[in-house]
Amino acid sequence: MRIEQLSSTKDAWAELWNKALTPIPFTSFEWYDALAQNFLKSDPHVMVFCENDTIRGILPAFISGETIRLLGDERVTDLNDMIYASGYEEMIVEHLAGYITRNNLGVDFYPLEIDGPLVSGLSNRIPELTVQKKDCCPLLRLPGSWKEYLASLDAKSRHELRRKLKKVNGVVIEDVQPTETKRLFDLMALSDRNKREFLEPETMGFFTELVDAFHKRGWLRLRAAVMGNRIIGMILAFKFRGRVYLFNMGFDPAFRSLSPGIVTIGLDINSAIEEDCQYYDFLRGDEDYKYRLGAKERYTVRLKR
Repeated sequence: MRIEQLSSTKDAWAELWNKALTPIPFTSFEWYDALAQNFLKSDPHVMVFCENDTIRGILPAFISGETIRLLGDERVTDLNDMIYASGYEEMIVEHLAGYITRNNLGVDFYPLEIDGPLVSGLSNRIPELTVQKKDCCPLLRLPGSWKEYLASLDAKSRHELRRKLKKVNGVVIEDVQPTETKRLFDLMALSDRNKREFLEPETMGFFTELVDAFHKRGWLRLRAAVMGNRIIGMILAFKFRGRVYLFNMGFDPAFRSLSPGIVTIGLDINSAIEEDCQYYDFLRGDEDYKYRLGAKERYTVRLKR
């Protein structure tokens, strides 16, 4: 294992990530680079695991004091993990656990999916490590058709969604270009006071850089619900390997009576089904509307020592 600066790992990171069995946008180099540029404002160190000088894994983590932590910012980090070549996860976790125990380091790894290699691998090798249930990230498994989707909802939720969509008959959802990111910020600020406070300069810089980078990779799902010539709602999402990740959204409160947020997401779920996606991932937050749209509970975990 060796410590390197994030920027020096770009090519190796891309190669590992592209060959990974279960990569997610949140572990891409582009994600951490945008995070470093806008929130960390540095070129942070990461942990690199090698076999005969060939990089087999990278853990986006740093040592702060006597604790090893994952790179991230709780304002924007919904999921985190290491990246690794398939078949090398046990080797990496074993080396990492040995490093932690030899140096008597504390651990703070968050937010992780419960079935990831870090959770099972480290908890089996470091007895003092605790696995804490953390944030709810509701997940919707998509059926093969809109009809099947509606049938999967409970009667009240199905009726309400149909009623809301019928009320805005003629509204269409369409892809918009990265240049419309400013419009998304405006709608986020208008629709929610907390989001207005959330949109600090570093947050908007992170979003803008991420939108451009993910657009180049073909993962961006920046979409607007349009009624006539007026945008009533927008979502910032990512689409990758049959999964849509809903990252943020905003709507025009002038159309609040039309439930523009639910309408925008409902239309996008319909689009995702038509695109043969398997999952619609609502990410962090246990807002009631996610469950009314059919999502089920899923929790991330935090590893602490």
